[in-house]
Amino acid sequence: MSRTPRVLRNDWSSVTPPGLDGWRPELTVSVVIPAFQCQPTLDLTLASLSRQTYPADLLEVVVVDDGSDPPLALPPIRPERTVLLRAESGWGRANALRLGAAHSSGQILHWLDADMVVYPEHVAAQARWQHVLPYAVTLGYKRFVDPDVDGPWPSPRVVDEAAGRGALGDLFGGRTGEPHVYVERYVAQTDQLRTADHHAFKIHVGATAALRRELYDAAGGLDPRLRLGEDTELGYRLAQAGAVFVPEPQARSWHLGRTHVMKAREQVARYNRPFLADRIPFPRNWRKVGGPTWTVPLVEVVVAVEDEPLERVRAAVDSVLRGAEHDVRVNLVGPWDRLDDSRVRVLADPLLDLRLIAATYHGEPRVRLVTERPTSAFPAPYLLELPAAYGLAPDALRHLVDLADRHQVGLVRVGPPRGDGPGAPVMLWRTAALGRARWVRADGESLFDAVDSVYGHRDVTATEVGVTDLSGPEPGQPGAGGATAGRRPVLVPSTVEVEGVRSLARATVVVAWLAGRRLKTVLRAPVRATRRRADG
Repeated sequence: MSRTPRVLRNDWSSVTPPGLDGWRPELTVSVVIPAFQCQPTLDLTLASLSRQTYPADLLEVVVVDDGSDPPLALPPIRPERTVLLRAESGWGRANALRLGAAHSSGQILHWLDADMVVYPEHVAAQARWQHVLPYAVTLGYKRFVDPDVDGPWPSPRVVDEAAGRGALGDLFGGRTGEPHVYVERYVAQTDQLRTADHHAFKIHVGATAALRRELYDAAGGLDPRLRLGEDTELGYRLAQAGAVFVPEPQARSWHLGRTHVMKAREQVARYNRPFLADRIPFPRNWRKVGGPTWTVPLVEVVVAVEDEPLERVRAAVDSVLRGAEHDVRVNLVGPWDRLDDSRVRVLADPLLDLRLIAATYHGEPRVRLVTERPTSAFPAPYLLELPAAYGLAPDALRHLVDLADRHQVGLVRVGPPRGDGPGAPVMLWRTAALGRARWVRADGESLFDAVDSVYGHRDVTATEVGVTDLSGPEPGQPGAGGATAGRRPVLVPSTVEVEGVRSLARATVVVAWLAGRRLKTVLRAPVRATRRRADG
């Protein structure tokens, strides 16, 4: 079995890190500091890092000068293994951090701003979690001080001496400073994040945080195109990669000055929202403005085309695209690479239905033709596996997502519409749960069991959520029972004789109308049945 601890959702309390006293770390740490026009505060940050309890031979510091003029320099008081890089292309904090991570060698990456004074145990307090939990993201604590209120900054020598005698708390005349209010409020409201839901990533603040390099790589690293909000966006992708967020109150620090958000909250929020809304589907109200298509959709839907006829695939896919939840992308899995321009008898083409399906959705931006089934929706938060023989009622997808979020499960599994017969289930997977399962899954363990062990699952019936069978037999025929009893089959014939209709365009409209009419009848049936039960 896997030796990696299994954390249920974000309840990290099942894991016990080593104590700070007498602990001998084994993993190397790279502290990465982005810096721009901040020589005075950078000097203080490096002075405090020179007094870390983490072993010097396991600690390196990488400072990235983001184009300062004049260029930054390394001060005399600094950790033994400190290097200074200069960003030669691109700009911004995310770009600098990405460059620093690429040029560092530590097994653990520790982000730190260039205006922080950290207590001696700061690095060790966070890194001990990564020693026992490879998918942990730790968040340090800080107190904000303002030179206009708390007095001028101390000198590097004063910081060094205060850290040496364990008196960093006295740097500002005994003042306690201002807490990071919204972060600490959320941490307290969620029992130190142990009961936090899928929004926990929003308190991932890059001023001081640490994680394993392999988790950083699994999430895809920082996005250098972002100028603000890059820590929130990275936190979101870390969550999808399986991260558990751990607040570490023993990783104490002073933050020299107020943040951008503290100084200009509304302006920062206005700037960030368009960029973050395009990349992060949460919170859902961020996407009430703008178009229906986003770079990262809420749900990636997977439909295997295989040998299915055009009409059945179209009925299934259109039930998704025309549903109440528009924030979707459909992946049609099939041998699309077999389609070429070779001469063929058009109506006897062995790949006719495949070709017609490709033509149907050629101009639809929410549909992709893929030759391999995606194993994850990353970075989208949900993956829906929908057999081509099934359709969704208008609210079905939204209902599935609501179930997953209400119960915070990693999988919502919908039984086949024919409850008394065989059939593949509809599966809504949480990407974060799939990401977590990859960290803990043992050899020979099923994906379902791994996901269930770290997030749990919920089973529902097709009637509950509005999943219908698009290919059932005619009423009265053998097997005409279960959820489709008494209904006409949705599958329309591949050729339709329409008397007096000679126009291909008009015939196409008739076929689409027939398919839509039959699909609407089937999709409305669960709603009518529910209403009858309520009225009864």
